[in-house]
Parts: sequence; structure tokens; C-alpha cells
Amino acid sequence: MKKLSVILLALTTLLFSCEEKKKETSESDVKVVPIHEMPDICEAHGTMGEGSTMNVIEFINDDGDTLYINKNGQTVTGGLVVGDELSVIYNVMEGDAFASVAVNLTALQHIWSQRGADGREQSLELNSNGGAATYNMSINYDSWEVKDGLLLLHSPKKLGDETPAIVDTFEIMQLTTDSLVLMNGDLASEFERYN
Repeated sequence: MKKLSVILLALTTLLFSCEEKKKETSESDVKVVPIHEMPDICEAHGTMGEGSTMNVIEFINDDGDTLYINKNGQTVTGGLVVGDELSVIYNVMEGDAFASVAVNLTALQHIWSQRGADGREQSLELNSNGGAATYNMSINYDSWEVKDGLLLLHSPKKLGDETPAIVDTFEIMQLTTDSLVLMNGDLASEFERYN
């Protein structure tokens, strides 16, 4: 019986030592791979510089810093003209900036008109100072901005009203010299340039 106990003890010790060696071996064989940080995502406001090319935007931000941002044709809404105001969302990867969205703010700054359901002309005005106005529309807006590539239209806050002002968010589906198409949920609104 004593022999059996010694044999079992020896086997148990051997098994545990093999198990520990396995762990040591497998742990030492594991390669530690550093987790790369997500690329920096930045949003900036500024103007397009004269050094822009077909593939690169020379972007002069509001602080006066010049950035060279790589682009492709799908990232620009409203076209690019030297001196125009832009809102750009870009990623920084390995020291290079790549545009994911660029909205030409100067191209948005007009009076945009459409025919309402009743057949009357209605208009949305977007001013260069961030002011907005509506004419013959069921909703009033008093300011606008572009954030995350989306057009935000702010309704005026009523005096004495404690609830925050309403902000309607629109995806800019199309922006050309004479047309603007905005999408809010499943509802598309098409405008033509009035001025």
C-alpha cells in the first residue's frame, strides 16, 4: 500500500511539473503585439489654399496653420475653389492626413428655393455669418452650422421658454452651384439656387 501511495505521489508530482512546464513554454512562446492606437479623427474649419492639387487640399485652418490633406472624389461636397471656406473631417495616419468628408461652406451660403406642397415657393437662406432664415416655410431657422459633415439648422429659442432650441440635422446628399439636396431620415428636400 505504501508503494502504491509513493507511485501515486510521484505521478501526481510529475503531472504537475509537466503542466507547469507547458505553461512556461506556452507563455514564453506568446508574442506581445502592441495595439495600435486608432487614427486621430479631427474636424477643422478654414479655407482652401492656392497650393491645392487634384489629390491634395492645401487647408489653412482658422489658426493660420497650413495642412495638406489627401482626398478622393467622394469626400468633397460642394466642390473645391481656392479661397472658399471648408469644414473638413480628416484622419491622421502615420503622419499623413486623409479627408473623410469636406463640405464647401461657401457653396452653401445662398438662398435655396423649392415648391412647397401647396405649390407656393418657399426658401431657405444660409448666410455667411452663420445666420439662417426661412420664407413661406412651416418651420423657422435662425442659424446654421456644419458639424461632422452634417448640416445643422437651429430654430430660434422662444423668450422665456426653458426647453432647448430645436436643431434639425440633415445629410447633404448633393451640393452643386445650382442645387442642394438634403436628407432628414427618409425625407429628401430638393432646392434650387435662387441667387
